[in-house]
Amino acid sequence: MRSGAERHAQRHPGIEASGREPVRPLDAGELLAAATAGAGTAGAGTARAGSGSFRFLSELELLVESVNAESRLTASGRAAVRDRLVAALTHQRRLHALVKASPAISATPITRPVFIAGLPGSGASLLQNLLVEHPLLDSPVLWELLDPASEGSDYRHRRTLIERARTCVERSRASAPQCRLGRLREATRPGGCHRLLANAFQSPMFGMGLRVPRYLRWLEGRDLSDAYAFHRTQLQAVTSRIPAATLLLRDPFHAAYVGGLLHAYPDARVIRVHRELAHVVAATAGLSSTLRSATSTRVDPRGVRREWAGHLERHLARADGAAGALEPGRLLDVRHDDLVADPAGVVRRVLEFLEVEPAPAVMQNVRGLARSAYGI
Repeated sequence: MRSGAERHAQRHPGIEASGREPVRPLDAGELLAAATAGAGTAGAGTARAGSGSFRFLSELELLVESVNAESRLTASGRAAVRDRLVAALTHQRRLHALVKASPAISATPITRPVFIAGLPGSGASLLQNLLVEHPLLDSPVLWELLDPASEGSDYRHRRTLIERARTCVERSRASAPQCRLGRLREATRPGGCHRLLANAFQSPMFGMGLRVPRYLRWLEGRDLSDAYAFHRTQLQAVTSRIPAATLLLRDPFHAAYVGGLLHAYPDARVIRVHRELAHVVAATAGLSSTLRSATSTRVDPRGVRREWAGHLERHLARADGAAGALEPGRLLDVRHDDLVADPAGVVRRVLEFLEVEPAPAVMQNVRGLARSAYGI
């Protein structure tokens, strides 16, 4: 006779049994209740908000269904995913309250932003970190991206947010000790803006740490216009408190969603960082397998590689088609091999594309950072 845990696992194949007690599937309603119950308790400097500010609920439900059916979560994995989804809902609620209290945020200008798109292992993070050595270029740093709805003006509160981001970095390193995370992944260094899309439950990056092929295939059929509009509102909240020069935003998957991106940022420019498909598949699958092992006890590295090989092949095909939406002079392609061989030369080329003067002191800093942080 099958145990209750076995029967439960059969009904919800994405959820693992843990000892005698089965791991309960995630429930979108319970996530909403948890985020609502936390209204106004997220920390100092946070505006209160009610449950009416939640958005993207159908996207949340689809993601939850895919997780329950496919991710094979352990008990600790379920808790981590639940916390992540509740946090996204909390960011929505707090952002709604912040903009309502300070309507001028919605008028914060974001002029000719630059979106860097490069799959894992391509060198996109390296390029972003080198470019922000220029005083006229800036990127939201990790602590800002982890809490975009924070007012962040109070010194003590800002220190609390930075410490929270440092804890997040350390947890990432602890969960993937054999993975070579970016050497410049720090609380006060540029971060990936996929976190802003994830707050709308529309980011392929969910698939890095979770087995959700159904969800990823669904995303392939969308343009993410609404998610990028929400991305812009969050970015306005960040830059309204610390005005920025030209903004650099990085996400591995921007290139396939240029159409939706341009709805929110009509004057955007795009830089694509390329590397051979075999290399990015290996890098993506290796990182994904490692991250998934922190939430699931059943990770098949070969299966993960097959999954990402198919997804990345389709992604690149869609990216090539999406590039046609950009006018001449608004798209630049960079090769990984060139970036590694001559980082200063590639940075100079990118600065020319951005119409920014490559000052000698900046180029000296670029060479020093590439040598000290990356050994190139």
